[in-house]
Amino acid sequence: MRVLVTGASRGIGRATATHLAAEGADAVAINYHESADAASDTAAAVEERGAETVTLQADVGDSGQAADLVTQAVDAFGGLDAVVNNAGVVSPARATDIDDVQWQSVLGVNLDGAFYVTRAALPHLEKSAGDVVFLSSIGGTAGTVDASYAASKAGIHGLTRALAREYGEDGVQVNAVAPGPVDTELNGDIVDYLERVDFRGHENLDTHLPEYACSPEEIAKTVAFLLDSEFTHGEIVNVNGGMQLR
Repeated sequence: MRVLVTGASRGIGRATATHLAAEGADAVAINYHESADAASDTAAAVEERGAETVTLQADVGDSGQAADLVTQAVDAFGGLDAVVNNAGVVSPARATDIDDVQWQSVLGVNLDGAFYVTRAALPHLEKSAGDVVFLSSIGGTAGTVDASYAASKAGIHGLTRALAREYGEDGVQVNAVAPGPVDTELNGDIVDYLERVDFRGHENLDTHLPEYACSPEEIAKTVAFLLDSEFTHGEIVNVNGGMQLR
């Protein structure tokens, strides 16, 4: 399997890249935006697990850079079998405090970027009968964090289902993973914000397990399951410890 993981310099992206390599992926393309050194660390971990790798800098929120990113990954590996759209940002604030730049920044990476990368990758994935996995969030259904983040992740849910309907018959499987709290730097920013503003309704959102947050590796396992599954399609897989029972 030849896979491109966006936002793979840290957190869930790094865990996913290294886990897929350990599980037998042939090649893993590691996308990063600014953290070149961290991306190199991910690449070293991927190589240690036996997979070919390449690090590719791109701002996925820029459609031209997203398209170039896919082209570089395809050129490096001779094709593409899967895309994991993990790149994401958060800039939480109350709706009246979110300015246009802040709104566009979050939507631009989380939703636009996921679409731009996938749009560029789909012709290659049709050739390989490949997979798309989006990283969403409980925020997409529960409205947590803030308006910009929740809207971007709700958009991912619609994008997942629309692409599943459009491309399933072409052999491309499309799914998403919607984590609850994950022990990452980004989640730390979210928790700090929620505690600072005493987020309304947050007291009713808790896991039903001893732990409040899971590890990035747990999310990586779910991504790997979706990439391995032959009959899971158009699904939003919740990994939130029972935080939102559905």
